[in-house]
Amino acid sequence: MECLGHELGEKNIAYEISESKDSRGILGCLQKIDDSDVIYIVNPDGYVGRSVSVDIGYAYAKNKRIYAMSPINDPPVANLISGIMTPDALTALLKADLHDRKQ
Repeated sequence: MECLGHELGEKNIAYEISESKDSRGILGCLQKIDDSDVIYIVNPDGYVGRSVSVDIGYAYAKNKRIYAMSPINDPPVANLISGIMTPDALTALLKADLHDRKQ
């Protein structure tokens, strides 16, 4: 499982995929969550493991918007998600957010 963070910039949307082999482990992913405005969980079958559940809880505690590709099968974790979106739908939402910020 990978942790994908989005940072809203003035001119565009930056995407960063954290590699599961990051030498900093969970601390590296938590730092990427801190640096992001929006978190996107890539979970094609709805499954999230313990590490991603920790990431979601951390992002929620940090007041980050959290979206997932598919509904999460774990109800307590699913309640922390802002919404379910395809990558294209999330990109459109973030672009609209940028447009609104500029006005």
